[in-house]
This record gives sequence, structure tokens and C-alpha cells, in this order.
Amino acid sequence: MATRRGIPPRGTPFEVVRTLLEEGGMHRAELARHLQTSRPTITNTVTTLLDQGMLEPESLTGETAAGEGKAPLKEKLVLARRAGIIGAAIHQDDSTIVGLGEVDGRVISTRSLPCSSDATGPERISSALTALRELLAELPAPHPQLHGVHVAPNTLVNRYTGEVLGGATSTRWSKVNIRDEYEEGLGTAVVLENLARHAAYAQYGALEGPPPRNLLHVSLSFGVALGQVFDGRIISGAHGGAGELGHVSIDSNGPICRCSHRGCLFNYAGAENVLEESRIVTGTALSLDEAIDLALAGDDRLVSIFSRAGAAVGMALNSVCNLMDPDLILIGGRLSRAGDVVLDPLRDALFRNALPLFGRDLRIEPAATLTDQALVHASLRALRLDVDLAAAVLAAHDPATVAAS
Repeated sequence: MATRRGIPPRGTPFEVVRTLLEEGGMHRAELARHLQTSRPTITNTVTTLLDQGMLEPESLTGETAAGEGKAPLKEKLVLARRAGIIGAAIHQDDSTIVGLGEVDGRVISTRSLPCSSDATGPERISSALTALRELLAELPAPHPQLHGVHVAPNTLVNRYTGEVLGGATSTRWSKVNIRDEYEEGLGTAVVLENLARHAAYAQYGALEGPPPRNLLHVSLSFGVALGQVFDGRIISGAHGGAGELGHVSIDSNGPICRCSHRGCLFNYAGAENVLEESRIVTGTALSLDEAIDLALAGDDRLVSIFSRAGAAVGMALNSVCNLMDPDLILIGGRLSRAGDVVLDPLRDALFRNALPLFGRDLRIEPAATLTDQALVHASLRALRLDVDLAAAVLAAHDPATVAAS
């Protein structure tokens, strides 16, 4: 069987399907140039895939019956719905977003499921599985095969085994194996990626202009987490534990964290702690959004609290930059809505001690606000980094075709 790292003969069904997965719609002539093979070879392969209903003209929709008519020679070709679909489940603090898409990353449908921040992992997974099954049931029959699901939980998890590793910091997700639950619930391949790293990849995909070489995304919410995208690849670490910025100590004599260590950044910049301080100084039961609004309105008490949080993040990022040498850092999460009240002290603390090598050209900017569709699209695109979808598509349709490739 041909693999992503193998080099199958040029112009085979595997190569054509893989190219359309990675590059999007193409004309026959573009396929021939991309694969460096002859036009007759591509025409023969495309004709076979059209006859099998695996390709369709770009002007058609997934609702059109496969195999109806032939694609004009100058029509761009895309993978048909019959080639299969892929899915996504993104577990945020107060909601879960699920979606389905074509194997080449085009989004078919999404659904947002509000939930309490106290909802347990099993509760979140159960609602996500129910919603995904409902989205599948809404597709016209016969239903295409589901080739994989990308799952982004808001907890520290071993992305290869599905085991939750956060200990006392992940109690809501304890006693559940995320991979096993999704594999058993949907009967398909599952790729796990912590929510922070998913957010980094989504932000990377949303950037305009030339992409940065090394992007860091810091999420300031009820946890403090970091995601890294280097040359278009998500950096996950050996087990999927990279980016636990919130449990980096910035003061060895600081307060004890719930992880049992002292002086963790989480205790200075986590939304829970910022909110508690805000309630103490105002003497009211503020919500986080209300506290942010007061800070933006210039309330000195709240400005001071949010500024200290930003400075603490900048202090932690100084060491991160020494290790990772990023060219762009995006700041997102619930606290980022405070804008420059957080960002200005963050920049000051970071650049005050920055080494010239990375400090000269480093940009620190607010992250973009992304739609549910953009987040699902990022998951669908990320899935192909770990799953050989070209082989899965052809194997499901005709295993002999993949073996011959």
C-alpha cells in the first residue's frame, strides 16, 4: 500500500487523490504539471475516478448524485462526497463545537453546544457524539464513510493513548479515555490535539499574507496555555503535553498551585484568579466580562489587576522566547478582550529582557476572533497531518487500487 512518505508511480489514483486533498481543486493540466506526468496518463486516471464517482466538477455540490455526467476538460476537479467525510469536536470552556467536512477540508455543517464550565468530560463527549450522529443523519443517503475525527479537548491529554494527564488540574476530565470514547462512539480513526494547540493552528490558518516561520499562540482564559506552529506543523511534544505555560513557575516563593508547585503563572494570570481579585477590590460578584469592561473603562483598580496579569505573562514568555525563537506571538482567550490593558504590560515585561536575536523582529498581536466554521475547518485540515486520507479514501472504495498504487 502506498503511504504518505512513500513515492508511488506518478499519475496513479493515489497521487491524484492526495494532490486534490492537499492542493484543492485542479484542472487536468494542473494535475499533470503538479505530478510531472503526461496529460494522457492524468486523463486516464481522472476518467477512472470520475466513473467510480470519486471525483466531480467543482461546480457540482455534494448533494449531486455521483457519476452524473462527465467533467468538461477545463473544469476544475474536486473529491466527491462519495469519497468520504471527516469530522471535528472542539471542547471549549463553555461550549463544544462539532462539525463535518469533505475529506479535502471543505466544511459541510457545524453545530455549537453550550455547556457549563463545570461540565464533566463524559458529559461533554456524550453531547458531542450525539450531535455528530445527528449531523451524519442529516446527510443524503447513502451516507459516505467517516474516515476520521479530530478532537480538541480543553485538558492535558496523551494524544496517542487518550489518557488524561492533568491530575488535579483536570478533575473534570478524570476517569475517561477520550480516544476510546470517540473511537467506540463513531467507529473511526481519532486524532487528539489539546485545545491550545488547535487554537494555534486555527489562528495560523487565518493569517493573511506570508505565514510566520514560528508562531506561538497564548490562550489566557481559565487556564493559561500555549500552542506552537512551526513551518505549518503543530508542535505537540513526545506525548502531546507541549505548551503547559500556566504551570511554568515565575516565582519559586509564590503561592502553591493546584498542581502542587509554587509560583505557577496560572496563579497570576488565570482568569479565575483575576476574577477573584476583581471581586475583592470592588466588593461585588462581578462576571469576568464585567470586570474586563470596567478595566477598559479606566477603573484604576481593575486596570492594575489586569496589568499585573499581563506583566506576569510577559515574564514567562521571556524564557519561552529564549527557547523557541518565535517570530509572531498571538494573545487570545477570554482575558485578551481587555486589549492593551493586558498587552502593553505584557510587551513591556517581555521586551525589557529580550535578547536582540528574537526581540528585534518579534511581533506580539491580539489573536483573531474566529467563527465556528473557521475552527472546524482548522480541525479538518489538521486531521490530514496525522491520517493518510488518500490511502483511507481509496482503501474504503477499492483496496486493490491502493495496493496497485
